[in-house]
Amino acid sequence: MERVETEKLSLKSRVVNAVFWLGITKLLGQALSWVLTIYIVRMLSPDDYGLMGMAGVFIGFIILFNELGLGSAIIHKKNLAENDISNIFWLVFLLNVGLYLLSFIISPLIASFFNEPRLIIIIRVIAINMIISSLGFISYNMLTKEFTFRKRSQAEFIGNLSGGIATFLFVKNGLGVWSLVYGSIILTSVTNLLFYLYYPWWPSFSFSFSKIKEMFNFGLKVAIARFLWYVYTNSDSLMAAKLLGKTALGYYSLAFQFASIPLDKMVSLVTHVAFPAFSEIQDDVERLKSYFIKMVRIVAFTTFPIFCGIALTADDAVIFFLTEKWRPIILPLKVLCIVSTLRAIYTINAPLVMAKGKPNIAVLNHLIFAIFLSIAFYIGGSFYGFEGLAYSWLFVFPILFLITTYLSLKVIGLSMREYFKDLKHVFLGTLFMAASVIIVQETFLAGLGHLDRIIGAALTGAAAYLFYFFVFNREMLTEARAVLKR
Repeated sequence: MERVETEKLSLKSRVVNAVFWLGITKLLGQALSWVLTIYIVRMLSPDDYGLMGMAGVFIGFIILFNELGLGSAIIHKKNLAENDISNIFWLVFLLNVGLYLLSFIISPLIASFFNEPRLIIIIRVIAINMIISSLGFISYNMLTKEFTFRKRSQAEFIGNLSGGIATFLFVKNGLGVWSLVYGSIILTSVTNLLFYLYYPWWPSFSFSFSKIKEMFNFGLKVAIARFLWYVYTNSDSLMAAKLLGKTALGYYSLAFQFASIPLDKMVSLVTHVAFPAFSEIQDDVERLKSYFIKMVRIVAFTTFPIFCGIALTADDAVIFFLTEKWRPIILPLKVLCIVSTLRAIYTINAPLVMAKGKPNIAVLNHLIFAIFLSIAFYIGGSFYGFEGLAYSWLFVFPILFLITTYLSLKVIGLSMREYFKDLKHVFLGTLFMAASVIIVQETFLAGLGHLDRIIGAALTGAAAYLFYFFVFNREMLTEARAVLKR
């Protein structure tokens, strides 16, 4: 009994420590990144972002196959031999070389599909990132498996900072879309070099597929799930590129990017830690259930007011920070922020089912999303432009969320009633916050300048949200404070 309690304390400490280091580096990185990003967005045109978005749709698709889920297999496997790691490295490295050659060869076809000849050279250059990433692949996943998140997060912070500064300097020198391309290569290179320096490792010159066949089978299911995830999260951009053109794609891509910032910068902290943590306690269902519910609750408590705040201040923030030329992104940004509340808590489902050795559930969930969202995006984009893509998310995603979350919770015997009972106060607190901000905006803040309205709305929202929990659910504030203390 004493040993079990010690193990629980150890895992809790490692999880909190991991989230802390990921959080502090993300926070610092985001503060610097925002300054650079706002300048870059003001200097570049929607067409530049559209071109990068088109290249990103293809590269993002190819990257789905660059490790075949073997990174997840490394983290999930309890007894990992040195030979297993070497075999996986050579398989991933050769796979990425092959994918680069494939990208080089078919880039003219991709450019022809989008009717953008400049995509040929852009794809051929940016695809180099795949080979660079494969060199740091083992080090990255071993740092994750061993909960060495301090070093991993430092590498990511320095890499992001290097890439951001490089992009800033390239933009300043008038390189246009190539600023984004070269900046991404510098980011990837610096990050993976640091992964290796923090976890030095060299493969043996031998290869045996039979020794990693079991891991390969697990990883392949993970790769299929990721492929389907990519289809449903990128089919909107594909529809925008094909049906609406690069300018509309540029607007939509930036709206989606801003609506996803809390997901990319905050929720990713938890999901990166969730899979190795869940994997370690995969055989203790009650403990796994407790960790899962707590992670979902903390993610919702943290992100719901942020998404709500972005939506409520979008009218002023877009004009003030990005200028009038980006006004068309305001409506889709608001709609996508509403959807992102559910997207945030949905992301915890995949680490749960994979840690339980059920990647087939993740495959089924993503297949459901891929089919129905793709159809919705085609209809919405065809009839209502890039705003229709945002509305497709709003009308279809909540229904699919309920279905797929039900399938995921069955893995640990958790009911939907228990799940939403834990989130009741977060939903009510966010609604109270939204109502308070709208009232203040329409009365006390009416007629003020953009910056004054942004600051006033932010302060009102924070005060209203904390007030609600102080009055109706003080336990949540205590839990959040305890996590911060740890």
